[in-house]
Amino acid sequence: MTEPREADAPLGDAEDDGEVTVSPAAALAAIKASQEAVRQQTHPSATAMFTVWGVAFLISYSSLYLGYSESAQMPRGWSMAVLGACVVGAMVFTAIHIARRTSGIRGTSSRVGAMYGWSWCICFVFAMVIFGAVADAGAPPLAMSILTNAVALLIVAALYMAGGALFGEWRMFALGAWFAVVGSIAAIVAPPEGYLVQAIAGGGGFLVAAVAAQLIERWRSR
Repeated sequence: MTEPREADAPLGDAEDDGEVTVSPAAALAAIKASQEAVRQQTHPSATAMFTVWGVAFLISYSSLYLGYSESAQMPRGWSMAVLGACVVGAMVFTAIHIARRTSGIRGTSSRVGAMYGWSWCICFVFAMVIFGAVADAGAPPLAMSILTNAVALLIVAALYMAGGALFGEWRMFALGAWFAVVGSIAAIVAPPEGYLVQAIAGGGGFLVAAVAAQLIERWRSR
C-alpha cells in the first residue's frame, strides 16, 4: 500500500532535508507587498491633503463672495479673516502631515521635497511684495482684487504642474492645469462672481481629486 503524498508547499517545494525553497514568484510578490506597505506609510496621503484644501477653498472663497462690498469693490474684513484662517489651517495641516509621513527619510528624495516645499513659501512671499507695490502705485480696489486672486492661482497652477512633472504624478499636473483654467475664468468674470467660480470650481476640483486619489489607493491595495 502506497503512502499518501504530502500537499505541495504554497511557497516552494519541500526538499529531502526538510527545508523549503521559496519560488521566485512568491519572493517577488512578498517584495512588492513590502514595498507597497512602506510606500503607504511614508508617502503623504493625497486624499487627506486634497480634502483639506478643497474644504478650505469652499469656505474661504464663499466667504469672500458673501462678504464682498460693492461700494468698496473689495471683500469686507471678516471675510478676509476667514480666508486667512482657512489658508493657514490648511498649510499647517499639510506641513504636519508631510513631516510625519517623511520623518526619517534622507537622501535625494528628502532634498527634492524640501526644495519644492520652500518654493511655495518663496513664491507667495514674492506675490505679497507685488501686491503691496501695486497697491502703493495707486491701483484701484477692483484691480487689486482681480490681481491678488489671479496671481495666487497662477502660483498654485504652476507649482502643481511643476510638482507633477518632478514627481511623475499625473494627478498633480492635471490639478494644476485645472487651476490655470479656473484662474483664467475667475479673472475674466471678476469679483464677486469670480470668487464664486473659485469656491465651486477650485474647491470642487480638489474634492474630485481627493475622490480619485482614494479610488486609486483602494485599487493599489487590492
